Amino acid sequence: MEQVHACKPRRCLVYDRHNQLVCKRRAPFQISEDAFVTDTGLCGPKRLYGYVNSWVPSILINVRCNNDGKFLTSGADTKNITFYVTSYTAKKQGKNYNVSAVMAKGYAYHLDHPKPEYVDSVRDQQRLLLFRLVHSINREQELAAPMVISYLMGWGDVYRSHTYLPIYWSSFTSALYTAFPELLRRAQ
Repeated sequence: MEQVHACKPRRCLVYDRHNQLVCKRRAPFQISEDAFVTDTGLCGPKRLYGYVNSWVPSILINVRCNNDGKFLTSGADTKNITFYVTSYTAKKQGKNYNVSAVMAKGYAYHLDHPKPEYVDSVRDQQRLLLFRLVHSINREQELAAPMVISYLMGWGDVYRSHTYLPIYWSSFTSALYTAFPELLRRAQ
C-alpha cells in the first residue's frame, strides 16, 4: 500500500455519469488539523495533505507496516470489512477453474511412474491413482498461515476459548415455562 495516493487510470480513475474521469476514492481527501466527529455523525482523521491515505500511527510504529485505518460507523461497513479480513486471513479459495489441469498433471505422473508391486491388483492401482490425484490438488491449494501453524502445533482445525456443553431445547423450554407460566398460555 502507498501512503500518498496517486490517481491512476484503471486503478482508481473511473468515468462518472458526465463522462468525466474522477477518483473513485474521492481524492483529494478532506484536510483537517485534528481528528473530528461532528454532531451529525460526520467523522474524519487528522490530515494535513489531501492525498495522504488515512493511517494509524501506532500500527505503523509498533507493527512496522503501513496500514490504512477506517472508522466503522455502520453495520454495513463492519460487515464488509469483517468479510474482507476473514476471507483474506483464511485464504478463501477461488473458483476451481484449474482443478482439471492439476488432476491431468497428477494422472500423467501416475502413468509415468508405475509401481510394479501394484501390477497384480487393480484395486491397489486405483487407490494409488486417487491418492496421487488428491495430493496433486492439495499441493496446489493455498493455505492460511494460522491454519498451517495450528496443524503443525497439533491444535486441530478449530479454536475454542471455552468448553461448550449441549443444551437440550426441551429441557430449556420446560424450565422457561416453569419459571414463566404466562409464556405457556400465550403459546397455546
